[in-house]
Amino acid sequence: MKTKAAIASIMAAVAVGALAACTPRGADAPAPAEAPADVWVRKKVVLYLPDRVMKERVEIADLSPYLTAVDEAVAAAARAQPTQAGASGMMLLMVKPGERSRAWVITGEPAMQPQVIEALTGAAKAVPAPSVRQGPILVGLQFDAWGGGAQPEGAVAPIPRDWYAHFSEDGGVLDDDFMARVWPD
Repeated sequence: MKTKAAIASIMAAVAVGALAACTPRGADAPAPAEAPADVWVRKKVVLYLPDRVMKERVEIADLSPYLTAVDEAVAAAARAQPTQAGASGMMLLMVKPGERSRAWVITGEPAMQPQVIEALTGAAKAVPAPSVRQGPILVGLQFDAWGGGAQPEGAVAPIPRDWYAHFSEDGGVLDDDFMARVWPD
């Protein structure tokens, strides 16, 4: 008798388990949670000018906290935007004497929406710029936004497409004269 009861109990448990496995998910059951893509991830810092020039123009003790503050401000601005298609690229930061700064965003495909770029560059510009001397500096923050996308085509250190118009027909150099043409005083 005990054997029949034990077998019946086991069969009942198996039947309930099998029935539960076959039952389709109800319409009101929550979907499995997906981990949200990080909205803004700084991957690395790229110096667009030679190390010697950067050291002559800005103190590392001033540049590093500035880049951290820009990264934090841009991340906050990105979180305030509606979710976008993933994008990867470079945020260029030019700092001129007089503690003036400007930012540009270059992405691969798909490109960020113009209003998002405006919000991100505006957040970067709002961060007080470090003091530089003898001329401008140019630094890039390589990033992935909303999970990332294709990197910009071409150079490891990309520049905005419209900057190419400022090079001569023979090519060009990213020097003070070039940066003055890109961002005139």
